[in-house]
Amino acid sequence: MPSFEIPDGPTAIALKKEGAFHKGSAVFGVTNKTGEGLTARFSVQVQGDGKAEWYQVQGETERTVAAGENQTVTVVGKIPAATPPGQHRIKLRAINVNDPDNDSTDSAAATVTVPAAETAARPIKKPFPWWILAVVGGVLVLVIGAIIAIVAMSGGAKVPNVVGQPYAEAVKALEKAGYKTVKRTDKATGEKPPEVVLDQTPAAEAKAKKTEAVLLTVAVPMPVVAPDEPKDEPPIEQPAEANCDPAVGACIEGFVWRAASPDDRVCVTPESRYLASLENGQAGARRNPNGGPYGPDTCLQGYVWRDGFANDHVCVTVERRTVVAQENAAGSSRYRACRPKIAIPRPTTRPKITLPSR
Repeated sequence: MPSFEIPDGPTAIALKKEGAFHKGSAVFGVTNKTGEGLTARFSVQVQGDGKAEWYQVQGETERTVAAGENQTVTVVGKIPAATPPGQHRIKLRAINVNDPDNDSTDSAAATVTVPAAETAARPIKKPFPWWILAVVGGVLVLVIGAIIAIVAMSGGAKVPNVVGQPYAEAVKALEKAGYKTVKRTDKATGEKPPEVVLDQTPAAEAKAKKTEAVLLTVAVPMPVVAPDEPKDEPPIEQPAEANCDPAVGACIEGFVWRAASPDDRVCVTPESRYLASLENGQAGARRNPNGGPYGPDTCLQGYVWRDGFANDHVCVTVERRTVVAQENAAGSSRYRACRPKIAIPRPTTRPKITLPSR
């Protein structure tokens, strides 16, 4: 005999649409008929087109029921709103967990009716406002007409080609075409006859408004060069060479006076002049302090008189005396005359350029 009894329960379950679901609940009364406390496990049995996942026992599915105690069990249903309309039934089952295979009880079946899905009201279709198309069409016609008029007015006419024509005839041709403002610029050239149009702006056949100025480049003769009247101006004077004795002259480039004595005017290299200065400074050290066959100017052994000029008793090496002798022999080949004072005529006056008048 079953340990539990489910005498109380609904025969039908009402559903209420909430969002995307139909929701409802049912309350069942469960009684422990035995004389001892038992643990009951509750589940929902679905019959027909219903699905078990739509239902669940609210709260714990296993509960302790005392001897003779009556407890209420609530079953909650949540059915998708898109479920096709129809009916199915559910039962609450109570199982004795101590003997689940042999001790269970089902309640009476409760009918669940799934209502038909609500259909949305069809919106009222308003007639298309054809008058809007008429207004838009009229506006487009006006806009297109205005554009055509602006283009026609702003496009201008073609400028006639007047290049190569005499200036006067070119002006008449432009005025005849409606271009009243003609400007001129001259260009000196010998390739075209005077007063011939060389170029025009705007270019020939280009479109331009009649109010726009046309610039013509006109040929004019090349300028005539006429010399200025001569002027009497004093010549440019170049002074005579400074520090140069005309009676002696000067050394050519690259040579200098040897200056072994104040009157030594032999042209030598700068190095030789430097050696002569050193030799003069060492003259006393190279003489024999005891004199000799040549008197007090007798040189020490290994030195001889330089003999660059008369009575040049400065003691030098034999090689150096040879060089000095060669310098003396070079003589006039290293001399030049002093640069005299020169009068240079002034250049003629720059020619005067005269442009022809039109």
